Amino acid sequence: MGDSDPVATFGYVAREMSRRKIAFIFAREGKGDPYLGPMLRKEFGGVFIANQQLSFADGESMIENEEADAISWGQLYIANPDLVRRCAEAVDLNEPNPETFYGEGPEGYTDYPFLD
Repeated sequence: MGDSDPVATFGYVAREMSRRKIAFIFAREGKGDPYLGPMLRKEFGGVFIANQQLSFADGESMIENEEADAISWGQLYIANPDLVRRCAEAVDLNEPNPETFYGEGPEGYTDYPFLD
């Protein structure tokens, strides 16, 4: 999603969401350009959850630097049903195969290897 002035537009939206007592903002926000997460979190004043192809290190950094309150992963969970353990133990992740995400049958959802 784009806008000619994303800071003004999405800042306004975040403030209005706060005014309306929305519980949280869940945004597809990564470390790319523009990086609006910290501004959205500040303008909203509530819980901000980021999700956009973030590495575990990026997510950890965003939490430590108070740029987000939580991080979520979609594709990495599909490819790593044991993602929490892999991150906690700093183990290599399985690479997601997007070509199988919306196919018929179990390939791509139930055939990724677990840690022993």
